[in-house]
Amino acid sequence: MPLSPALRVLALAFGALVSTTFWQPSIAADPIKINGAGASFPAPLYQRWFRDYFLAHPNIQVDYQPIGSGPGVNSFIEGRLDFAGSDQPLTDELAQRAGDNILQLPLTAGAVVLTYNLPGIDALRLSREALAGIFLGSVARWNDPLILAANPGVEIPDLPIVVVTRVDASGTSLVMTRHLSAISEAFANEVGVSMSPDWPALLRARGGLIRGNGNGGVAAFVQATVGAIGYVQYSYAHLPNMQMASVENREGDFVSAGSESFRAAIEAFRAKLDPSQLTDPEGAGAYPILSLSWLVMRSGGDDAKSQAMRDVVRYALVDGQADASKLGYIPLSEKAVSLILEELDSRK
Repeated sequence: MPLSPALRVLALAFGALVSTTFWQPSIAADPIKINGAGASFPAPLYQRWFRDYFLAHPNIQVDYQPIGSGPGVNSFIEGRLDFAGSDQPLTDELAQRAGDNILQLPLTAGAVVLTYNLPGIDALRLSREALAGIFLGSVARWNDPLILAANPGVEIPDLPIVVVTRVDASGTSLVMTRHLSAISEAFANEVGVSMSPDWPALLRARGGLIRGNGNGGVAAFVQATVGAIGYVQYSYAHLPNMQMASVENREGDFVSAGSESFRAAIEAFRAKLDPSQLTDPEGAGAYPILSLSWLVMRSGGDDAKSQAMRDVVRYALVDGQADASKLGYIPLSEKAVSLILEELDSRK
């Protein structure tokens, strides 16, 4: 069966790191303002790219607001934005609403991690059963037997678990619920895969649910709440040195997030070219929760703003990939960059 265009990009994206290339600017000097919003998953990397681009081209200012994939995509479709960030390609319905000139490009990849706040507990392991139980509300205290069983010798306190989720329609929520649904039939039946999950009443009834805006909001609530746990894109926990749980993968390994476990997961995906390998990859040492993040823009147009938008994307794909690993993302491969640039250039 031939691979879809998205899967072809995925297959190439998870290869060797990008090699050194040189981006050449092509934009005139008239002031231009480009507005974007959407997923908070790629926001730290986007904002680094747009800042550095502006430093080289002070006449071109790109503003990106991390308001969540859902609101960002809807605002883009309604014509209020020049581009949107999304942690999944547009559904057929949204693509039809957006029109024929939509261009969707994966610009980076990353991991979703479980960050928690338990003072003095720097090495926490969560089994698949415990992880699903936490988000179903059935595992309500940190000294639950399911958690203790995976952490022998660790003095985990008897504290209520406070689950921090997203309040906005979120690609990060989609990635997290997709993984939880893959590892837990109970979660798949009760909550399922969603950008806006209806979290179990059991969580709400005991006051164990807090909602934050964006990845940054979730991270801030976790930092401020002893006993809290939440899901965020890796950089939101890695850069401020927050506690991150090691999670059980399909092989039964407890894996911490980092370059080695990401590489193991990437190799598992490349071996089978199966999208489920991003949701729950096979392989010893593979980190189990990965995702691509997409930029959605209008194709074509010879006006200065359209040219500037294409040039900004070209910069992100070429020179900008060097910033990805520094900020906790996974750089695209050289072949993936070449394929995406070909798509970008073919739609002028």
